[in-house]
Amino acid sequence: MTTQLAKSHRYELVHGEDSDFIAYQLHFGDGVWRTVSTWMIPRTTFAA
Repeated sequence: MTTQLAKSHRYELVHGEDSDFIAYQLHFGDGVWRTVSTWMIPRTTFAA
């Protein structure tokens, strides 16, 4: 007997105008994903 677990969480990269975000999402069934936490990744400009 083998058991397969469904994927119950994911991380998604979301692009914003001035920064990017990582969204941690949980699966609640019926194709519904709910964001429970986000982390901002600020963009930096480098002077050459």
